[in-house]
Amino acid sequence: MGRSRSANPDGYVVAADRGSSSTATKQAQSIGAAAAGVRAETRDGARELDAAVEAMPGLTRQQRDRERAMPRATTGEVPHPVMERGLPEPDAIRVPLSSRQRKARSVSKRAAQDRLPATQFTATEALISRPERWSELNDALSDAAGDIQALDEGQRRSIQRIDRAVQAFERANDRGHVIYSNVRMPQVINRSNLEGFVRNNFPTGTIVNFDRFTAGAHTMHEIETDAAPEDRSVVFEMQTRRGAYLGQSDSVDNTYHLLPRGMRLRVAGSHQARYRRPDGTLGSRHVVQLVDLDDPSST
Repeated sequence: MGRSRSANPDGYVVAADRGSSSTATKQAQSIGAAAAGVRAETRDGARELDAAVEAMPGLTRQQRDRERAMPRATTGEVPHPVMERGLPEPDAIRVPLSSRQRKARSVSKRAAQDRLPATQFTATEALISRPERWSELNDALSDAAGDIQALDEGQRRSIQRIDRAVQAFERANDRGHVIYSNVRMPQVINRSNLEGFVRNNFPTGTIVNFDRFTAGAHTMHEIETDAAPEDRSVVFEMQTRRGAYLGQSDSVDNTYHLLPRGMRLRVAGSHQARYRRPDGTLGSRHVVQLVDLDDPSST
């Protein structure tokens, strides 16, 4: 497996979700090239062990999942190509998710929720509704470079319950997603050099790793109020079929989506992008487009 990226000439790597953050915004952090290399090797080793676990005879799927470092992708079949969602063209105006789309996703959400054991529902609800729980579990995952087997038993049990809940939503889903999430760049960055910083540190082809769970939305306008006031945040626009739609139907402007931990994404490009709000007005944000490498539709 390849490294996430080569080091900046100044000897650092920008890790997109290394910093402690909230559900509203990921916090990118500059880390030394040597430390970034160690983290990349830890992830590669964990994935190799996952492959070895999958090859072990005599284990049930549940037993394999308990021994894995990273959760498996469990996306369901998409019955028609029109139900896939590709990344928009750079000059396209991003528009709110249609009422029909929200209704369809809500139907899948309810089908998955109705089958969730109480332990999985409770663990997931605590993650997304309690900021201190979000920080605790995600910080632990980040410190371990995503290897859940390095965590204590209580944290590991809770995270694996969330993993299984997210997988239940993935199996119930029959369509593709484009998910938007804020990522705040390191403090040394300001508005005047944001675009150049992103272009230099997230060039096309870069592999980005998310050790943490990621909160996002299906529409850009829903995350604009969460952008950093000093304007050093960018939007990650991600094509995937993974994660759990936790938003509402057509009556509420809420398309919340929880992406799984341990994701690997490839940068497809970056540019300034316009989006339309429900009132018809337009906004503009700097966007980094990414494609999920563990999504069957991307291979």
